[in-house]
Amino acid sequence: MPRHRSHGFTWTELLAVMAVTGVLASVALPALGEALARHRLRATADALMDALARTRATAVRRNHPTVLCASRDGRACSPSSDWTRGWIGWDDDQRTVFESMEPLDDALSAARRPGRQAFTFGPDGTCPASNQTITLCVHGRPATAVSIVVALSGRARRKTATPEDAAACARPLSRKR
Repeated sequence: MPRHRSHGFTWTELLAVMAVTGVLASVALPALGEALARHRLRATADALMDALARTRATAVRRNHPTVLCASRDGRACSPSSDWTRGWIGWDDDQRTVFESMEPLDDALSAARRPGRQAFTFGPDGTCPASNQTITLCVHGRPATAVSIVVALSGRARRKTATPEDAAACARPLSRKR
């Protein structure tokens, strides 16, 4: 009489596979979290660069000054300059918001150098006063810091953060919501 072979797995084999999968997942999850935080950092830096470019282009197109500033509520500029709460593009002549960004992910921090609290672009696209730098980083990880610098010409560029800017970003402002 022929013997029937089972085509399934034994309970022991299933438990062994589950244990190995659990160990591998516990090793991979922290790395995945770090990768997601770095992706959010890149996306936020891109969004800030785009907002600066749109604010500058709007000033040139409308032929009057526009402002990009930190905002707590997405409707008005915030005097606190906490860029982690989001930002808006504001047209003072038309009293309208044409650009808005939600608060940053909790894993991210932002810091700016002392000086101007907002970026005001003139009708010719310039951003008078002095260069301004905003630094973004993954919270508590200064090695991830990237700085966005707006020159007097109004052009924004991305660069690796200086050690001072990275350290300032690593100790973020408190977020009171």
